Amino acid sequence: MRFWIISSMLVLLLLSACSVSKYNQTSVMKPDYGMLRLVGDPVGRTVTLDGNIVPLDLKKELNIFELKTGTYALEIRSQDKVLLSQKLFITNGQTNEVKMP
Repeated sequence: MRFWIISSMLVLLLLSACSVSKYNQTSVMKPDYGMLRLVGDPVGRTVTLDGNIVPLDLKKELNIFELKTGTYALEIRSQDKVLLSQKLFITNGQTNEVKMP
């Protein structure tokens, strides 16, 4: 009797472990696109790509954008002062991370 109880519990434990859905960490990117990760406090910052303002989520310290592959002029400003100005090359399927000053 004891053997059947222990065996039943083990079977139930194994079945419940197999049924747990796992978080899929792979991202599905479109062809000819890459990612830009802006890391840091966005409050008081203005970010532009090729002169166009990028909308930031001010509540998050990580803003992620999907961009078409190519070269971009990235600029981060605070109160009309340029904090960072650089060329950014986005490649297919790659993620570029930039820390906001």
